[in-house]
Amino acid sequence: MKNLLMLAAALTIGSTLTSAGAAPYVNEAKYSNAKGTPDMGGVLRGANLADFKTINPFTYRESPSLPGSILVAGGLLGYDAYSGDFTPYMAESYTQSADKTLFTLKIRKGMKWSDGEDITADDYMTTYTIERDEKVGSNAFSGWYPNEKPIIVKKLDAYTITIKYPNADVTALEFIGAYAPQPSHIFDSVYKTKGAEGIKAMWSVSTPAAQIVSAGPFKLERYVPGERVTLTKNKFFGEWNKDSAGRALPYLDGLQINIVADANAQLAAFLAGNTDVYQPGDRDKLAQVKAAIDAKKLTANLLPNASSRASSDFVVFNQDTAGSFKGKLFRNVKFRQVFSQLVNRDAMVDLVLGGLGVPTYTGVYPVYKDWVAGGADQFKFNPTAAAATLKSLGFSKKDKDGVLVDAKGNRLEFTLIANAENTRRQQYAKIIADEALKVGVKINTSFIAFNQMSGLLDAKPNFAPRSFDAIMIGLVGGGLTYPVSSDNVITCNNLPADGNLHMFNQTGKCIYPFETQIVNLYYKGRGEFNLAKRKDVAVSIQKLEAANQPVTYLAAQTVHYAWQTKVQGEVPKQIMRDDLSNVIYGPRDLALTWINK
Repeated sequence: MKNLLMLAAALTIGSTLTSAGAAPYVNEAKYSNAKGTPDMGGVLRGANLADFKTINPFTYRESPSLPGSILVAGGLLGYDAYSGDFTPYMAESYTQSADKTLFTLKIRKGMKWSDGEDITADDYMTTYTIERDEKVGSNAFSGWYPNEKPIIVKKLDAYTITIKYPNADVTALEFIGAYAPQPSHIFDSVYKTKGAEGIKAMWSVSTPAAQIVSAGPFKLERYVPGERVTLTKNKFFGEWNKDSAGRALPYLDGLQINIVADANAQLAAFLAGNTDVYQPGDRDKLAQVKAAIDAKKLTANLLPNASSRASSDFVVFNQDTAGSFKGKLFRNVKFRQVFSQLVNRDAMVDLVLGGLGVPTYTGVYPVYKDWVAGGADQFKFNPTAAAATLKSLGFSKKDKDGVLVDAKGNRLEFTLIANAENTRRQQYAKIIADEALKVGVKINTSFIAFNQMSGLLDAKPNFAPRSFDAIMIGLVGGGLTYPVSSDNVITCNNLPADGNLHMFNQTGKCIYPFETQIVNLYYKGRGEFNLAKRKDVAVSIQKLEAANQPVTYLAAQTVHYAWQTKVQGEVPKQIMRDDLSNVIYGPRDLALTWINK
């Protein structure tokens, strides 16, 4: 479902129409397979695993999400897949200073929120102010403080802002490009009167749809938890967002996102014709879609093996405290290396993914193949070596159940949690538990709702200890310019509220020397405009990851796309195959999609 939900929150393809006054944004014809005059309309149906946790754009964590993927128009800049350049999008134009630290952006006039209010510099300033408040806890917080130095945004007039970086930064245009506004006329007064707590209380899933304001092509019509989300066309989006023939976008009348129980239900809905787009998650599901198409039971298109997915599953241990037996164990780098050696990644790829995936060892995902460090698999599957290391750690005896114990009788046992909706992770967990038990490590598995699991991860230990041993989860994304930025899971600094994605350590401080080393290297790479040298820095970061195992990466799936043939508007196959941004964000832009009638 990522292809339905990953709209243009980070990258939008196209070009700008330049003329005097308020020029609309024009999506060039070469970025769509649309021919002639499409019969605009239809409702595109998809499915999401589990309910969304919130509609609040400042507090959401999950991906995909409504505030981060659907109810946004995009960012200030877009990305031209043909030239590789960033181009104006919600910004009408931009300039940068000779030292690459100061950016001046003219906000496109004529853009409106779904309630008809103008989108202006005030919206960007309010967003900037709230995201930089550590008490709000936005995932965007640390992005405004590269290496603990603030990025400064100023309003020059109603449609002009400047963004000042503390240092020249190779990722700046990517960050600015993704800078999306939130409605000042909704949030500013609440923030000024009630502060962070007021913001956090806004826009829950129970908030009436009429109160939710969108800048994107769709606006919320209704959300029935456990059933579906329905969205309708935002007419104001089309006033400034056009296709190459000058027609208002989106073509679609709306979206319907069905909430399903698990991955099997997601497949069943597509095979039954109850959803229009689908991403098969493994060989079995891919085969079922192909068989249904071949048997003419399903009229659909299938694009298999488009690329490695821009994501990886991984296991994170709770390393917040060293006070208990488990705390000391999880903070012991040798134990984490042992755990990696008990993970049979090849079996995961073969048995669970059906060969349609690759093992992963660092936070640079395989889709960024030119950036992946060689030799990072130094702690790949090796039970014999794992057993020897455990013996050196004092686990030389087993109890009556065959579980290793130390001299104090502590059993080498912990619980691994995965989300109940994700059958792939459940199968991964079983493979890990089975292999670990062979050497005497008892891993209990627990499968709970994703929202409950993410709540365990998000808890801050300075209020109460986080109540889990290990969790299997994943991240999606990365950067085209410096893809180690996808590795936010292990970057930290000493900002009090930093590290929402720093899952293994939520203390707010770097607790290991390697964390500080990675932070320093990470920002060294962001200041390096020589591509070869930047890649060298990325290799150094990955070597530290591989040696210290802050989290244990498992495997990246191969991405496949399927859609009912009545769904039209994919990007051309050349771009889908050749341009990394489309592999990451899917084969279609929702604004340029329609249903054949």
